[in-house]
Amino acid sequence: SNFRNKPELLEAEQYGIDNYPDKAIASYRASIESARETNFIHERGLACEKAGFYCKRMKYTETSLECFNQARECYEEWGSTMKVDFIQRELDKFM
Repeated sequence: SNFRNKPELLEAEQYGIDNYPDKAIASYRASIESARETNFIHERGLACEKAGFYCKRMKYTETSLECFNQARECYEEWGSTMKVDFIQRELDKFM
């Protein structure tokens, strides 16, 4: 389905709220992969961004950095300098 990434992202967010970190991360990854498969680069960026913030909250620093870097790449490819700058500011906080 072309829109599978959307409910997967919502599911990830709900698992995060309900304190199921393994399920949350699995759903973020599923959403990222579904968006990649359908070439929805901006939605892949959003899923990476949301996963990055979740992992940051959970203190999964390496995974958070990986997600934010992927988000930045997606937003660069999509052409959104505003989102690239926003993500870069998040990445700078890790330095």
